[in-house]
Amino acid sequence: MSRETIQEAQDFLTMISEDRVKRILDIEPLLARHPKETVLLALQDLYREKEKVLKKLIHEDKTSSRINELIVAMFRIHMAMKTIEGDEKEVKAA
Repeated sequence: MSRETIQEAQDFLTMISEDRVKRILDIEPLLARHPKETVLLALQDLYREKEKVLKKLIHEDKTSSRINELIVAMFRIHMAMKTIEGDEKEVKAA
């Protein structure tokens, strides 16, 4: 996997606000130690966990600001997965 693809996926998994930087997951060391298929499965599991929490939270309190945070995190995880999968498809096409 190219360095650019890893950085792009990591960028999706990093949220920057005025006073802090929050990484949803640091995938660089994971990709160094594990095949990308394993990392994709871990991202899918994380996505599903957040989805379960979101469903529960919507059921309990539709006004919670945590709903927004979960949706943002899920979107970013989804985009990171698509970035890694896209790199896989480019390699197969070449």
